[in-house]
Amino acid sequence: MIGVERVEWDGIPDRERLNDWYLEQRDRFSDLARDADWNGVFEKLGEEPWWVNFPRPGHRSGFAALHQAAWHGADFAVVSRLIAFGAWRTLRARDGRRAVDIARDRGQTHLLQLLEPVEVRLPAPADMLERHFHALLRERTGSCFEEIEHRLPPLSPLTERPRMEIYFRVVGMMGGFTYWLDEDILRVNGRSRMDGDDGDHYRVTPEGWSKIEHNPTPASHA
Repeated sequence: MIGVERVEWDGIPDRERLNDWYLEQRDRFSDLARDADWNGVFEKLGEEPWWVNFPRPGHRSGFAALHQAAWHGADFAVVSRLIAFGAWRTLRARDGRRAVDIARDRGQTHLLQLLEPVEVRLPAPADMLERHFHALLRERTGSCFEEIEHRLPPLSPLTERPRMEIYFRVVGMMGGFTYWLDEDILRVNGRSRMDGDDGDHYRVTPEGWSKIEHNPTPASHA
C-alpha cells in the first residue's frame, strides 16, 4: 500500500528482557526528553524514529517524548516536530493522561490546541473492538503472555493517521502482530520468524474476531 506509515508499539515493560546496550540507549533517549534537550531528542529520532512513542523501559510514569514536552511547556515548534515524527496525541501515560491533559494540568495553554487529538473514527463500539482484539492476541500467543508481562496495545493511535500499520512484538513468539484499519474492519497479521509464509490473518469487528484467508488487494496489507 502506498503511503502507509509503519510504526511499533512498545509492549515490553520488563527491563530485564532488554540487552544492556539497547537498554542504555533507550535510557539515554528518555533522559534527553526528561531534561528537555530537544536537539538531542531530534538527533536520536533521526536515527531511531520509531522511538518517538517509547517510554523509558520499566518506568512507572509511562511518559513518552510528547508527554515530556507537554510537561515542560516546550515551544510550539518542538511539539509540532514531535508530531511530525509520529508522536501519538492519543497515547496515555500510566496514569491515563494524554499529552494534552498534562499540558492543561500544567497551565501550558499555548499547546492545548496543537495537542488535542484529531481522530479518525474507529468501528463502534470502539471498546468492544479493542476487547476482541486483545482476546485474539491472548489466544493466539499461547503461554507467551503468561510467562512474560506485555502491555497490550490500544487501538486509539490508529485513529491519528489515515493509513497506519502498527507492529506489536511478542517476546517468546519470535515475531508478533501487525494490525491496521481497513474501513470498518481491524485487520491483524500474526507472524513468527519460524513461519514459512506470511503467517495468519484475522479480521476483528465489534462483534468478534475470526481467522481469514489472505488475499492481498491494492487496498489491503501486502
